[in-house]
Parts: sequence; structure tokens; C-alpha cells
Amino acid sequence: MNDIVFTLEFDDIYSNDRANKYLQKGWKLLHVGTKLVNSDEPADYETSYVVGANAEQYAEYQKEQEKIKSVEQDIEDWFDNN
Repeated sequence: MNDIVFTLEFDDIYSNDRANKYLQKGWKLLHVGTKLVNSDEPADYETSYVVGANAEQYAEYQKEQEKIKSVEQDIEDWFDNN
């Protein structure tokens, strides 16, 4: 666990699928528990997964996030110009 440099927490209805996506990439499962996501009546709890990445995995994650931001910007630019 000493090589973990970055963590992500998933706690929505898709948390299992999202966590599994990163586990398949070699990320480590650090914690599974429940999280209160809505305190209104009735209270709503979701399963929470925390996964961790080493430096190499985190660098790849950062590249993926940059690609996503680029695509989002392209879409925003298209809407602004059309």
C-alpha cells in the first residue's frame, strides 16, 4: 500500500461498476463501506468503494482525464458556434 499516490471514491448507484473498471486496470481496493448520500426522509445509503493508484496508474488516469476535458471543450465550442 505504500505505493498508493492517488485515490478515488465511488458512492453512487454505479459505484460497483466504476470501481470494477479501475480494479481491472490494476488499481487496489482500499475500502468498501456504506455512505449516507441523502439525509432526507427516508435516509439513503449507497455502497462506497475507495480505490488507489500507484504513480504509473495515476499518470494514465491523468491522461484519460485530459482527453475527456478536451472532448468536453470541443463539444462546448461546437454549441457556442452553432
